[in-house]
Amino acid sequence: MKRILVAVDRSEPSLRAVDMAADIAVKYGAELLLLTAIPDVGLPDPGIEAYARIEHIKDGPAALQVESVRDALSEVGERAKAKGARNVSVDVAVGDAAEEILASAKSGQADLIVMGSRGHGRLAGLLLGSVAQKVVGLASCPVLVVH
Repeated sequence: MKRILVAVDRSEPSLRAVDMAADIAVKYGAELLLLTAIPDVGLPDPGIEAYARIEHIKDGPAALQVESVRDALSEVGERAKAKGARNVSVDVAVGDAAEEILASAKSGQADLIVMGSRGHGRLAGLLLGSVAQKVVGLASCPVLVVH
């Protein structure tokens, strides 16, 4: 096992997934990629827009929003490093969470995807679907869902 992709939304189940993935990465000396997928940032945050204008930032509010998420994800990366994971990287994707997780796993040649479960229950999961269910059903590598 060389690469482990961890889907992180900073919920408690996803943080437990980070902990478990870090333990696995330590055991196998694997690279750990933490990925957060955010919805399309088409409608900018007024606060971020104002900040971009004040600071004369030309990249625009969408880039700032992605960078703010990347900074928050870096803190989660430190959590994984504290558990002993050595090679930890972070990435932020914009789009549908399940699609971005699958695409990142494929392009990064992940050997394992680790993600948390929201715990909606069987009925709600059947009616609403979930990111974990989509990833488990479509992934070309093993998926570990942490409750």
